[in-house]
Amino acid sequence: MKIAGRARVLTVVAIALTMSGCQAVLEPRSTMGVDDVVAAFTAQADLPVTNPRGITADGCASNDDCIAAVRSEEISIYRFESPNEAEKIAETLGENGHQSDWIVLKYPGAKFDTDLTKLSYAGLIDSMWTSD
Repeated sequence: MKIAGRARVLTVVAIALTMSGCQAVLEPRSTMGVDDVVAAFTAQADLPVTNPRGITADGCASNDDCIAAVRSEEISIYRFESPNEAEKIAETLGENGHQSDWIVLKYPGAKFDTDLTKLSYAGLIDSMWTSD
């Protein structure tokens, strides 16, 4: 099989996987939800998530693309239908918002909390479920 033929086959397979709901195979972070994020933060002693509670009904009421939300005393976590929709919301939060694909974090100074030498909410979410 020629290289062009192989490329076509791979493209068709990728399209079929995406259309059949297997997006997670192509983009594992697409299935990351607010509960996964809360669990990752609570596993870290220095990233408290005190009294987390679901706020999807209220937190997502004004945005049809918001599919889940959790708020704690320290941070709010939102999950959106697409990274593009998440980006739009994160931009409205200014320095208090950080977008990582489908997830938006809201807490004071979130935009600047990305120092890779320190453990942070933004740094941890950006490193979750990535491949080498």
